[in-house]
Amino acid sequence: MEQNPSTQKQQQAVPLRNETWRLAWQTFINILIGTVISIIVVISLSSLMVGSIWGKLVVEFICLAITLPIVYGYMWGQGDRDANFIQFGRMQPAPLKGLWAGLLGIIPWLLTSILLALSMLEIIPFDFMPIYRLLNAPMWGFINMLHPNGGAIPHAGVPAQPATDTMPAIEAVPPTDGLSWGAFWIIFLLPFIYTAFCAVGYYLGTKRLSIINKVVYKNDPEKIAAHRNKKRKH
Repeated sequence: MEQNPSTQKQQQAVPLRNETWRLAWQTFINILIGTVISIIVVISLSSLMVGSIWGKLVVEFICLAITLPIVYGYMWGQGDRDANFIQFGRMQPAPLKGLWAGLLGIIPWLLTSILLALSMLEIIPFDFMPIYRLLNAPMWGFINMLHPNGGAIPHAGVPAQPATDTMPAIEAVPPTDGLSWGAFWIIFLLPFIYTAFCAVGYYLGTKRLSIINKVVYKNDPEKIAAHRNKKRKH
């Protein structure tokens, strides 16, 4: 049945609220949520990472298993939603929309890498690496594998000094190994993992290809239909 032209114009006048910047903003929020949860995970499991590459990998797996599904799931849902708009002629296909949203969404994390570089060049007069680890907590395990020691700026060790009448005793401070530029560029590229999941999630959403359906419900069409209906209600 053909729609009344006035009804069709009224539908087109309703804002879709699916602009790329909105998706990018929500991607930023989703990564931020994953970061807060990852900080709690890292603090709780910090003992696993001490001197153990397997411990770092376990912590990293947990952090990514929390953060990436949040990022991917949201973008898949947006792709599925846009597929409806495309089907009814309310928007044109934009297969790279998830990619652009993902690139815009990680800009704050790329800025933290710039601050880390300035710290390495000693333009920033303090060690930014501890702050960088916190702001990029979902990648904490990877960062610790690339740079297991203290800070980003190499500094000379401070020998122990006995107490005097005017000054208390000073404990010895070992030198901090610096972050190499090779490791820095690897760390710089880590946030693009979020972008990849945004791009793939949105694209598969527009095609309505669900990994959960393929893996969990692959042999049960009724469960697949029920799962899709449940997602549409939400």
